[in-house]
Amino acid sequence: MNDMFRGYLELLRPHNLLVSFLTTIIGYGAVIKYVHYYPSWLTCVAASLIVVLIAAGGYVINDYYDVETDAISKPWRPIVRGAVRRRDARVLAYSLFLGGLLISAAYSVYILVFSLISTLLVHEYSRWIKRTGFIGNISVAVESAATILFGGFFAAVVLNKQVPALVLIPVFYAFLLVLGREIVKGIEDVKGDAHANIYTLAVTLGPRKAAIIASILLLLVVIISPLPWFTRIYNILYLVFAIGVDATILYSVAALLKHSDEESLIEASKKARSALKAGFLLGGLAFLLGLL
Repeated sequence: MNDMFRGYLELLRPHNLLVSFLTTIIGYGAVIKYVHYYPSWLTCVAASLIVVLIAAGGYVINDYYDVETDAISKPWRPIVRGAVRRRDARVLAYSLFLGGLLISAAYSVYILVFSLISTLLVHEYSRWIKRTGFIGNISVAVESAATILFGGFFAAVVLNKQVPALVLIPVFYAFLLVLGREIVKGIEDVKGDAHANIYTLAVTLGPRKAAIIASILLLLVVIISPLPWFTRIYNILYLVFAIGVDATILYSVAALLKHSDEESLIEASKKARSALKAGFLLGGLAFLLGLL
């Protein structure tokens, strides 16, 4: 495969874009199932395409702004190794952002405003927010949960309906799970972050307190996990996969809380982070298959 073509693929992160595509469908599907009206599948594709374009732009601009740090820690990244020129990456990022905004404008000014705010957030995250530590963690969680919210908002605007509060359950679910995982990642990277003056909770409060806060957030996910079932929007498949998510969370929390010294806690955080990544994927499947 041509290195330039491979470089562009690496910038776009197709596997992450697939997740964004599917999480948008979760919000969209919850609304149309709640109102018992099923518009053309093209509207769902349009909503997901907007999210994918903006997310792709965010991934590309992230590499654009990270080129100096990547030159030290990730020399294999496309811009650093010369597979993609830095200025070309910037043009691509803004083109992707523009594509998402133009499709949004074709549907509604409300959808355009939502998309514009999301675009600004992902851009500024790469430019400076990510270096703030915990605020950056919150931004990542907001961005992840916003894809679900956007899907529901898009469907509600197209159908001229109010967004049902029930749609906010998977949004809140995703926010807590991603924020908890981001704090865990901060524990894993605490030494490097401290050296780089990135003020994560693990740096400012210490790994032990960060682990406790992450555990509280993650246990809240377990507590609210049965709620979607009681809305009658989701079927039995939701419960089956939700149990799997809860198992990964409980494993992660147990791994974090049983260690008190910093070194062993850092090692435990690596295992917890991997488990939570699997939990996030299972959570997506729970909400998607639960809508069938």
